[in-house]
Amino acid sequence: MTYRAYWIAGSPYSWRVLLALAVKGIEYESRLLVGDKYEHKSQEYLDINPRGLVPSLAYDGGVVYESVAIIAFLDRVHPEISLLGGSDKDVALIWQNICETENYRVKPLIDIIRPVYFDQVSSNKSEIEAASIIVSEEFAMINTKLSSQKFLVGDSLSAADIVLFPFVMSLHRALTLEAGKVLDLSYIPYSTSFPAIAQWIKRIESIPGYEKAYPPNWRD
Repeated sequence: MTYRAYWIAGSPYSWRVLLALAVKGIEYESRLLVGDKYEHKSQEYLDINPRGLVPSLAYDGGVVYESVAIIAFLDRVHPEISLLGGSDKDVALIWQNICETENYRVKPLIDIIRPVYFDQVSSNKSEIEAASIIVSEEFAMINTKLSSQKFLVGDSLSAADIVLFPFVMSLHRALTLEAGKVLDLSYIPYSTSFPAIAQWIKRIESIPGYEKAYPPNWRD
């Protein structure tokens, strides 16, 4: 089966899929869309994904979009390196962690990240402050969990890690930018505030194919 991955550099959702492809060692044709040029809103792309969002994965005979759905699809088609678990318990725990990220972590993380990237910190201070409380609580729970195991579900990398990781890294990048530094949040360096999360990051950075998946616009 051949694949074409449509993505935008720096998109955490896109990064999820690129990481999953890397972990599974799947070859694909890369279709990098330029967000500033609104290539994801072109009619050509809307014919692939009518929502005009990334990522999308085209394959022989169809298209899958929404990052978690793509990961589930890849795990079904390429089960050799499982990302969604083998035992009943692991499957449940992985999906539980995915749901926690989607339902409780993504929004507050975006509420901090987006204003930094779009130079809107001053007009969103109250939202950022509220989000930072939630992120601190969530990161503390994650750090405690990772203090006794290598990954979010036991000692094997899974979709639970891949779904969360890009947002953790995007927050780190946002807070190292000039617009983010003024927030004076105590999250970074992670090695000081959340040492177990910092070690988890290093483990994921060491996987084969990580560099290919890394956002090219972050290489500065």
